[in-house]
Amino acid sequence: MEAKALRSLGLDRFVGLGPDEVRALIPAWLAAFVAGDTAALSAIRVAEVVAQLDDVHLMATMERLTTTGDGYGFFEVDPAARKITRAYMDSFSAGSTIFGLDRLSAAAAAGPVLIVCNHLAYCDTVLKDMVIAQAGAEHLADRLIAVAGPKVYETPFRRMASLSIGTIKTAQSTAITHDEGALSPREVAEIAVRSVLTAHEQMRSGGLVVLYGEGSRSRDQRFGPFIKATRKYAKFPGCQVMPLALSGTDRLMPIAQPQMHLGTAEVRVGEVILVDDLGPTRAIEAAWHQIANMLPKDHSPAEGVGPWRTGGGVYSLV
Repeated sequence: MEAKALRSLGLDRFVGLGPDEVRALIPAWLAAFVAGDTAALSAIRVAEVVAQLDDVHLMATMERLTTTGDGYGFFEVDPAARKITRAYMDSFSAGSTIFGLDRLSAAAAAGPVLIVCNHLAYCDTVLKDMVIAQAGAEHLADRLIAVAGPKVYETPFRRMASLSIGTIKTAQSTAITHDEGALSPREVAEIAVRSVLTAHEQMRSGGLVVLYGEGSRSRDQRFGPFIKATRKYAKFPGCQVMPLALSGTDRLMPIAQPQMHLGTAEVRVGEVILVDDLGPTRAIEAAWHQIANMLPKDHSPAEGVGPWRTGGGVYSLV
């Protein structure tokens, strides 16, 4: 089957397959989303992992692939999908780096952590997962939980990535767009409240919740303002806000292109911010400014852009 046809497979194509059929399909399917000669390496790396999985775990992953994202709420990580995705990401983004991991480790040991990050591509969280694990902190990578909108679950390819980490599916903020079909604004708001409470529960239980405060991927690669709802995720006693600045994933997974590309990305961890000291709004603002200052010029906020969609001060390039 040609790469284009593989990329267009629907969820129904993964239903009813036996273990041997899955082992034959998954490496070629995922490799079809990688551009150039690197696709062959991706297929080999994924095939190696899939071959090591027993039939029970492999078929459980296929079942999760067809059901994860149905409804809203928390979806646990699938261990087999995590192994597959880490090998897959490494096949075309080996050499990606993380700086300041000790700060994240210290915060995770001290109490609940909300990771706030800029957003460039659908692969942002799985890239962070891979580099944290490869840096010798797999115990931290395993605790990542991303707050995700409906688009993360729209295709089998995105669902496979979402299975490799814990996710909290929430409704898309009406501050960005409203394409939730039959959902009313009130229903969207109710889902958002439940998502915040679920995130609080997961953080208190040791999960490292990742929140992309911009609400969607940046279309021009520049860091934008946060939607106001971001502060609600930090609104509980003992919360620590950890700023992360991400660069390069827009080149690994360009917005308008269907395939991943060979390259590297970089993650920078800032200084932890205590909500008990500043309050949730000021803590999120402080995180926004840290992220802005850690980003390279091509990802920095445009002149005059501030931490919030309305008000809240502006970021200066000076």
